[in-house]
Amino acid sequence: MKENEIKQSKQRFTTEQMFEGTTAVETSLHHFKNIKEARAWAKNNVVGVYKNELTDENIHVSKVAIDKYLSESAIRKSLNLDIHLSTLKVLPKLIQTSVLKETQQDRDNNKDIKGIQRFYAAIDYVNELYSVKITVKAYTTGLNTAYSYEVLKIESPIISNELSGQSIQSEHS
Repeated sequence: MKENEIKQSKQRFTTEQMFEGTTAVETSLHHFKNIKEARAWAKNNVVGVYKNELTDENIHVSKVAIDKYLSESAIRKSLNLDIHLSTLKVLPKLIQTSVLKETQQDRDNNKDIKGIQRFYAAIDYVNELYSVKITVKAYTTGLNTAYSYEVLKIESPIISNELSGQSIQSEHS
């Protein structure tokens, strides 16, 4: 069986490695009538500081970040608008349970930024599993800031079964 690989700069991860140490966070179809309503809801319900359980880092979600998450260019990076908005509802839990898989140098070489971190999590959306990539700016002083998130399809059926808590058995076992 050929494993799916996720290429990140010079590092390569199999799909299984990307989600090692995490389980899928369940979410359902969002209830927002439009992006303006989603933005208002998120500014009241998502803005805050969340501790990542694996790194022990505090990660801040700001009102400015909410505006960026709901920009046309950010939404275009996800599979579709519905899944992007549905993920917004569980973003705090995803930040808390995501796995840090990569840290890169800031492309602008900003001396106040230690690095750009890529965290990965999985969501169970309407009985389908998806990957969520959360990008965090790690600062030399102050709070790290969640900068963006993207929702992508998980290609590996093996990892999909493991993340959803289903046991994997062959027909011959």
